[in-house]
Amino acid sequence: MGRPDQRLFEDDLRSAESRSGVIRGLWGLAGGTLLPADLTWPSVILWIAAARRDNAPDLFFVRLDLAGYRSVPPTGTFWDPTTKATLELAKRPKGRPGSRVAKVFRTDWEGGRAFYHPYDRVAAQSHPQWVGEQPHLVWTASHTIVDYLTEIHGLLNSGDYIGI
Repeated sequence: MGRPDQRLFEDDLRSAESRSGVIRGLWGLAGGTLLPADLTWPSVILWIAAARRDNAPDLFFVRLDLAGYRSVPPTGTFWDPTTKATLELAKRPKGRPGSRVAKVFRTDWEGGRAFYHPYDRVAAQSHPQWVGEQPHLVWTASHTIVDYLTEIHGLLNSGDYIGI
């Protein structure tokens, strides 16, 4: 039996909303040889489908730290299951200049170790003003991993996503 935060995460993965996304090929939990041998809770690796773009993969992997899930926001970034390391900056998804996609997936902030988004723990801690500016996007204890996956999937499938 895992920690309370781990059990809550696993319950959310079993939710109808999460399973629906898996069945539709939108996202899922990575497994098998895609995982580093030393991966333990609170780290998880998930995949998220992306719109088809020339010379870009059809899905991206993210490694998240879910310590304190749901009361504490997740944090993480893109992951390379081949090298079992953080995805090289050159291989990360890009957005049209000035777009929300470009801002969230920016690599010139925190060395790309976290998403520049109010759902992300690192970003939220350094941007307390987001609570007032973007209250609908700030992580709260009522959010689930499905909200997170839906948000990232939406960005990777928007017209502003241009590939890598």
